[in-house]
Amino acid sequence: MGQRVPGHAHPRINETATRARAGILNALSATTVFLLLAAPQTDPVLYVGPFVIFDMLAAAFFGLTPCSPVGVLGTLLTMGARPVWKPIAPKRFAWLLGAGLGAVCLTMRGLGVAPVWIAGVVGVCFALTWLEAALGFCVGCWMHSLLFDCEDCDVKYVRA
Repeated sequence: MGQRVPGHAHPRINETATRARAGILNALSATTVFLLLAAPQTDPVLYVGPFVIFDMLAAAFFGLTPCSPVGVLGTLLTMGARPVWKPIAPKRFAWLLGAGLGAVCLTMRGLGVAPVWIAGVVGVCFALTWLEAALGFCVGCWMHSLLFDCEDCDVKYVRA
């Protein structure tokens, strides 16, 4: 998983493609929140939940390509852009957290929780993907930097 980049001991991941992927997932989460609130009978969590869980786990274990459908799309959309190489470990951690949020939504749906509460959790997903796509701030990466001592994984916006 990842690519070898000169000057770095460990493989890296293309942050540009990762942010494009976050933008796509942001649009998906916005659509899901809208459907949950405006047309809950459409039951979007039954379709979006498993897809997002699969996509997050595929990205966490295999990288953006070839197994993550949204990762492949994000990579294709940014093929002409200059890659920005970042460590893999924080992204993997963030994607596992994303899979966890997807599982929470699916579990809430299975337990019959009101759509407005599920929309709240999907709203958190919306906020997190927006921060990543629009501002380049990965909350999962930031959490990783707080929990694990990894020099290569240092997140610049965490330094005091």
